Amino acid sequence: MTTATSRKDRRVLAAKTAKIYGIKGQESVDLHEAYNALARNEIGKAVQLALPITKSHPANRHAWIVMGGAALTQREGKTAKAFFGQALQARSDDPVALTGMSKAHLLSAEVEESVATARLAFEAGAEERGLVTMYMDLMSRLGRRLAAVDVLSPVVEKLNDAELCHTLGNMLLDADEPGKAARWYHAAYALDPKPEAHRIGHLRALLVECRFDEAEPFAQDLLQTAEDHDGVVNIYLLMLRVTGRRDEAEKLIQDTEFTTPEGYAQALGLMANIHQDRGDYDAARDSYQEAIHVTGHGGRLAKAYGVFLFRDGAYGEGAPHFAERFDQAQRGRIPLHNAAPENLEKLQHMLLMGEQGIGDQLAMLPLLRLAPLDPGAQVTFVADDRFGPLLAGNTLGIAHRDRSAFTSAPQQLALNQLVYLGDLSRYLEAREPSAKHGAYLRPDAARVAALREKYVSAGKGAPVIGLAWNSASLIGRLRSVALAEMLTALPEGALVINLQYGDTSREVTEAMLGRPDLTFVNDFEIDQMADLAGFAAQIAAMDHVVTIDNTTAHMAGALGHGSAHALIPAGSECMWYWGRSGEADPWYGALTLHRQQAIGDWSKPLAEVRARLAP
Repeated sequence: MTTATSRKDRRVLAAKTAKIYGIKGQESVDLHEAYNALARNEIGKAVQLALPITKSHPANRHAWIVMGGAALTQREGKTAKAFFGQALQARSDDPVALTGMSKAHLLSAEVEESVATARLAFEAGAEERGLVTMYMDLMSRLGRRLAAVDVLSPVVEKLNDAELCHTLGNMLLDADEPGKAARWYHAAYALDPKPEAHRIGHLRALLVECRFDEAEPFAQDLLQTAEDHDGVVNIYLLMLRVTGRRDEAEKLIQDTEFTTPEGYAQALGLMANIHQDRGDYDAARDSYQEAIHVTGHGGRLAKAYGVFLFRDGAYGEGAPHFAERFDQAQRGRIPLHNAAPENLEKLQHMLLMGEQGIGDQLAMLPLLRLAPLDPGAQVTFVADDRFGPLLAGNTLGIAHRDRSAFTSAPQQLALNQLVYLGDLSRYLEAREPSAKHGAYLRPDAARVAALREKYVSAGKGAPVIGLAWNSASLIGRLRSVALAEMLTALPEGALVINLQYGDTSREVTEAMLGRPDLTFVNDFEIDQMADLAGFAAQIAAMDHVVTIDNTTAHMAGALGHGSAHALIPAGSECMWYWGRSGEADPWYGALTLHRQQAIGDWSKPLAEVRARLAP
């Protein structure tokens, strides 16, 4: 009876495995057992079972996958590549074979090929946790965190793994995308709230989302219990500063016994911001210098000090500090020397690597006018794909290449061709500010005309005024103006075009109660988040633009708009491009700057705008 049952079970297993592996009889069972042996790390048995099948069924990918997996276990990269290559000949989009090939490339020290193949594996449906963590690590080391997150987000979402969610949050934070990081920090905390790192990530996300009522008690609890006390203190300090509790923040710094030099240095950097908010720039300089001295290296603190000096026009002094914004690994791939005159002068093709946000990149592109490039040199700007249509016909003569496509495939180029956009700031010291002035974007004329006609018709002769008033980031709160307050600067009966991103319907409805004479237009033809070229055409169609310091201001400057008014915050949130004083725009030579005198008080700059726009 036992023998009969065993035979029946074998027949059932053979039928099932035949459907799975595409071959019949005992060999399908052998393949099944080979996979199981490989999973148990019984490499000899796995090879013994799979090897004959590679000869009897050379077009069957499964036997080759087992052989490739065995080679990986033995750390034989070249052999593994050969086996997985055979599997991929049978089926080019097999996720398991692609996963193995990616690991085999890494064993062979072929990093670019490894990450490119890993991306193909994820696109084919791979969900192996080991491949995810490997890809995260490699892409972080390559400085391609944002590209990695784009690829991994759907995979991590399916895996529902708290640790991977938290790691994605960290990657986005390291890439200066705290708003996007918040989603993943919340997800990690929801899946597993016990680890301290997940609780700290949740606190950071609450703060980024300006949920201060929830963040306050959560932070207070963590201050009492967290082993990473320095990390929690610095998050709480940021909340105190952003909410205007600067004296409390200073006292907390004085009362805290920091456990690490890095924690103390970060607090000193925040104290430098508080000094700037108070107008004490000498004290801010001292705090920056002490912070950098404490850690012995630069990073974000060095960058902050560099732009602090840039704001005062001390470009030569600030440039070495600003250059330290990238870590050693990133500098190994794109050295600072690549931006030196002796290199630029001989380049016939420069790949200019974008960095920071859209507004910052728009601001820094005019630095090309200062760089000592050969007049015949070709410049390709590697950045977000939205820049492609925006830069069509630009007067800087630069081409565009999508960053995601560029970083996802191996490139054949000389190391000295790659230059970070911000590294061109080294040329600010030796040139007159006016050398970088002037519009460089050319919006589509037909699109501008069509939008202009639509707005003029809707306004029936009233001035057409574009408005942007809010920055959704945590620090952006210090640059933002309440819409109802901004509307006080607009003339009677104006047509107001909403240039603000995001859902503003409730805010607009409430603000318009105080200005029923205004006509407010939300033009859904333009999606500025997806269509930068359309956004540029929209701004060009305005009679006037009134904006806080955000992408709208930089777009207006790059267009050379004839009547664009930028509200500039006081303290450390005054971006370095604008200098520290004056109404004239020192960067584009186009905008009119209206400067806040005290943090939180926009009455003076709004009064200036009102006077300028008065009929």
